[in-house]
Amino acid sequence: MMFQLNTLNPARRLMGRLFLWFWITFILTGLLALWLGSVFSEDVEIGTPSEKEIRALDVAVKRIGLGEKKNLPLPLILERGSRQSRYMLFAINLESKDILRGAGPPMRPQDRKDLLQVATQQVPISLKRRGLKILGPKPFVFQQVEYVLFMATPNRSTDHEKSLFWVIGLAIIMTVALSYLFAKSLVKPIHQLQETSRRLAKGDWQARVSATAYRRDELGELARDFNTMAEQLESMWNGQKRLLADISHELRSPLARLQMALGIAYQQEVDPATLTRIEREAERMEALINQLLQLTRAEAASPQMSSISLSGLLENVFADAHFEASNVNKHFYVNPLPSELVKVNETLICSAIENVVRNAIRYSYTEVKVVVTTTPTQWQLEIMDDGPGLSEKECEAIFTPFYRASLARERESGGVGLGLAIAKASVDLHHGTIQATPIKSGGLKITFRLPRDGR
Repeated sequence: MMFQLNTLNPARRLMGRLFLWFWITFILTGLLALWLGSVFSEDVEIGTPSEKEIRALDVAVKRIGLGEKKNLPLPLILERGSRQSRYMLFAINLESKDILRGAGPPMRPQDRKDLLQVATQQVPISLKRRGLKILGPKPFVFQQVEYVLFMATPNRSTDHEKSLFWVIGLAIIMTVALSYLFAKSLVKPIHQLQETSRRLAKGDWQARVSATAYRRDELGELARDFNTMAEQLESMWNGQKRLLADISHELRSPLARLQMALGIAYQQEVDPATLTRIEREAERMEALINQLLQLTRAEAASPQMSSISLSGLLENVFADAHFEASNVNKHFYVNPLPSELVKVNETLICSAIENVVRNAIRYSYTEVKVVVTTTPTQWQLEIMDDGPGLSEKECEAIFTPFYRASLARERESGGVGLGLAIAKASVDLHHGTIQATPIKSGGLKITFRLPRDGR
């Protein structure tokens, strides 16, 4: 029971805040409905006519007298009087209680009842009902029959209706303001979480949700859990980088001793085939260590950027690639390179592109195509080969360190699964993206997208 009450605490729980908001809205709507009911009720407000209104009654009676002298029927006189003034004219026969009237909309039963009740009133009064104001009675005699005269006019600008517009307007403004503040209190922390998650996805491992974490509701709990997750990810990432660095440095000493022993073995004329095998494995180990160190530096670096044209950046890389492709009887095609300036770390980006291009040449059957395009804010590089390609699942994993899409193929080529990881780390430092997608007709496409200003 205590737990259920705590969930409705608006200071600590989002559920309680929603519950409170709906009840406030319900109560305000009910109060507004009651008020509107009182405004639009059929209660009659009785008052005293103004001097101007009494004079209007006198003028109407005189016109009836003039019409009588012309032998005009009373209904026609009332109709002409209604057209000549801003009032609708009614006459009640005091004997038969019949009501005669001029032009205008039909009389409501309630208005007819009210007129008959006040027909014997000695002095004129004012009756105000929603939408209608009635003045009278004013006695007169027409063709020796006693009548009383009433005048009616639309009551459009009453104080009640003015108050109604003000209340409805204030209610709308209040509801909109409260809704906006309530929605903002929900959306603002969600936007903070969204922004922090994007920073975390881009490799900013120190990104944390700040203000929202101090809230005492569910969103605050979510923010604190998010920060805990981010801390664990940062710790794991730092541990992985430290592990790679430690492995690289620890392997350097035995590798140096192995190479020294290899030199001594050559001098002692040991079996050449064995020495060649040892030398090849030592070279592979050295390449692995160099790649590990390169990956560690790429992930930890804060690169120095400089402006250079795309043609100047990529010319030498593609010239070397063309030479390598021709040596293995494959074709290498590049579209004309744009001359726009970009801001990059030349060493890191060239190394990343070179890694991908060499992979494409290695696994293509006959050709590799490269397309370089630009927009006002970014530049894009597509490297396509016609090789065996990869599955969509493998395309997502090939940028992970030590991942090999084909173990036998990588061993044959001497790879250990670090080239694309190094390329991704370099691209991430430039706030860009690198993506692999299979080509339907066969082959693989690697796409670089980088901002032209390096940010």
